[in-house]
Amino acid sequence: MRILIAFALSLVLAGCSTVGLNLGAPSGSLDASRDDLSSLVIAFDLPRGLGPSPTAGQLFTFDVANGGPSEHLRLTLEPADADLAMSSLPPPAEGRAYYLFDLKDADKLAIRAAQASAQQRGVAASGVKLGIVPKLCNAGPYDANAMTISVFAVVPGRTGLMPFLKDETLAHLLTQPGSTQMPACT
Repeated sequence: MRILIAFALSLVLAGCSTVGLNLGAPSGSLDASRDDLSSLVIAFDLPRGLGPSPTAGQLFTFDVANGGPSEHLRLTLEPADADLAMSSLPPPAEGRAYYLFDLKDADKLAIRAAQASAQQRGVAASGVKLGIVPKLCNAGPYDANAMTISVFAVVPGRTGLMPFLKDETLAHLLTQPGSTQMPACT
């Protein structure tokens, strides 16, 4: 049922542009060099009226300090099965919704290979930077100063959310390099 609701909301909130952001590793107990990043589920916690672009794709970045090309990845996320992470997420706050994403199967292999390469070179967790580049759209008028956005990493089977972005105002996100004003969702 949750999957159908998430899919229906995605259709309603289609067609968006990019809000660029590349943050460091999410805080928490995640070891970006050793934990299985291919199992991450990324949860966007958005206010009603905003949604992720189902056509532009959300971007997950993985960068290793002084790494080779195979250790600087830009991977497009795909919608995830809600059952993967819902037990790790608190219920969404009033007027908010979760949108869940994970990596494509081929990208899971690429990130495992990049992690293995970094481990062989002895790169510490602090030498690995993870990021999310959310691409959002709006479903009507919005107040960018009042709306907040959060993006979390969820490791299925673990408790606790690891924030990439926590209660950041939409206005602040729109000032980041590479961001543009959001178009209406179609």
